[in-house]
Amino acid sequence: MNNTSLRSAKNKKRLCLAYAAGPGDIVKTFSYWQKGEDDPNQVSVTYSSLFYETCRNLNARGVAISSCSRADSIRTDQFLVENMPKEKQGNKLLFHLQQIMYIRKIIHKAILEGADALIFSDSTGYFFPIGWFAPSYLKIIPTLHCNLFSRFKPLSTFQKIINKLNSNFFSKKVAAILSVSPSINAQIESITNHKSRPIYRFHQLYRKKYFDAVKSPDFSSDHFNLLFVGRLEKEKGVFDLLQIAKGLDNQGINHIIIHICGNGSCENELRLAVAEKKLDRIFYIHGYCNQQEMMSYINSSHAFIVPTRTTFEEGYNKVVIEALLSKRPVITSSVCVYPEIEKISDAVIVVPPDEVEGYLSAVIRLATDKKYYQEKQSQSSDSSNKFYNKALSWQANLERIIKNIEQ
Repeated sequence: MNNTSLRSAKNKKRLCLAYAAGPGDIVKTFSYWQKGEDDPNQVSVTYSSLFYETCRNLNARGVAISSCSRADSIRTDQFLVENMPKEKQGNKLLFHLQQIMYIRKIIHKAILEGADALIFSDSTGYFFPIGWFAPSYLKIIPTLHCNLFSRFKPLSTFQKIINKLNSNFFSKKVAAILSVSPSINAQIESITNHKSRPIYRFHQLYRKKYFDAVKSPDFSSDHFNLLFVGRLEKEKGVFDLLQIAKGLDNQGINHIIIHICGNGSCENELRLAVAEKKLDRIFYIHGYCNQQEMMSYINSSHAFIVPTRTTFEEGYNKVVIEALLSKRPVITSSVCVYPEIEKISDAVIVVPPDEVEGYLSAVIRLATDKKYYQEKQSQSSDSSNKFYNKALSWQANLERIIKNIEQ
């Protein structure tokens, strides 16, 4: 069938795709995309730009909505792109209610714009309420970037209820599922008793030109630069990094410098703790970094560290991949690693999760054992081509799903 609407065989109307994109500033990304440019604030290719590409390739109208706190919108002949912030709620009950009502608001917007399919990112909110509000003709395509629940702690009663509701959603209410990780696939299969709708695995997409330009690690100075990239939140392990720095300081090791790139709700608390512990000589918080700044810190780095804690439902930490594409070793744990990652490269150094001493020992060995570092660093570029391959990307898989639905 040609590129017409999922309902257009009857209604003779142009295909319209809606995308609930999560918290990113998709309006700014769209303004760059219109000029044929990548968003300079991101190292990877943004999912919203891949959505715009999908709509252009399929000659479809596109409705993209994000929960970005900066309210803004752009409307063209083909697109409506809108940052639609969520109202902040302090009360837990009101928070859950607000999440559900926000989903209702998105579906209402999709219906008003004549959408035939809704691609719904897990960072937007709960999945199961979509089935309550979406009309039967609206094809639902969830896109998952995090695990549904923790792999490292027993399920709470609340989570068991959510899993039961999601089971019905993933097995009966969706057209297909986009997933970034085998661990996500396994969880979907588990809660649906292997009766889920088709799952399409995709890979994060990067521009090869950026990583081809990354320099080899520079050892002309005595400093060993360890790089953390991510949100400054407790579950991302930023206070574990501070304990690692304290451990280095206690041992009189001052040539290992920890660089923190990112922002988040714990930034001020972290800065105060660094000052209080007098670690500002070896612990630098650079804050939010755009693409150019980020590539500069990557160039000056020797290794990455990704200490995500077991309290976070990590599905696929892209910083692990960015370290390997940068030809740097990366220290992380089983929270961010599964068999596929271990097969990609021996440059991934896996330590027990949530254990500061394990991270500290790995950091010291990597920074002081030159032979060990060289062995790890030499393995870092293995099997990287899949992350440059657009045929394996989110966009390619979304286009496959849409075309399959149309048949």
